[in-house]
Amino acid sequence: MSDLAGLLAELQSRLAPHFKAAFLQPAFFQFQFDEDESCYLEVATDGFEFLPGSCHRPTVTLFIDSHATLAGLLTGSIDGMEAFMQGRYRADGNIVMSQLLLHLFAPEDATVVYRVKD
Repeated sequence: MSDLAGLLAELQSRLAPHFKAAFLQPAFFQFQFDEDESCYLEVATDGFEFLPGSCHRPTVTLFIDSHATLAGLLTGSIDGMEAFMQGRYRADGNIVMSQLLLHLFAPEDATVVYRVKD
């Protein structure tokens, strides 16, 4: 199994429990890396799949410095805004979708809600 195949299998299994099926419309996310092999993510209403290579009609293309950064962005261990500001990734195409992607697999953390009163 190649490094890319292993990474994609790991991401698939690690992110599956956190997938928010109704969060996005069907989309294709192309990932291009500085030196690592390309891959893409197909998101449907009932699931998702990571695939090696290039997608023919991506919704958005993300240019990322490494496979490790991709994994960190999707698992939430790397802050998307910090990585963007550091030049570790950028997006072409529907850039709103690139931001939504960062929340597609976000774990369900407890959220504190405050009610503001005058």
